[in-house]
Amino acid sequence: MNCLVVLVAGLILSASPGNCLKCYSCSDSEERCMTNSVNCSEGEQCYLRVVESGGVQFYSAGCMSLAACTVKHDIGEALVAVSCCATDLCNASDQVNLSLLLFPALVSVWFAIFM
Repeated sequence: MNCLVVLVAGLILSASPGNCLKCYSCSDSEERCMTNSVNCSEGEQCYLRVVESGGVQFYSAGCMSLAACTVKHDIGEALVAVSCCATDLCNASDQVNLSLLLFPALVSVWFAIFM
């Protein structure tokens, strides 16, 4: 019975609620966008835009339509790169999504205790 409770708890904690995608959000920040978040509308993905100008990088993040994703171009002396992703809080760049690690960790603990 205990192993069933652990397994069900792991599934619940690793699942994301509904179809609403959650993304980090900021506008023209010199720091990576990992503080505020926003819920996207249907048909949108998380984006991270990096603008490099004069050796300084500025970050913007949030939700964007799929058609506007994956852009890289030069504007004068600035380089603009936009990338998109489709899992919760995936637009932090170099950020590991905790929910993806939580379930395997719980299964490992279960096997360590009960096997």
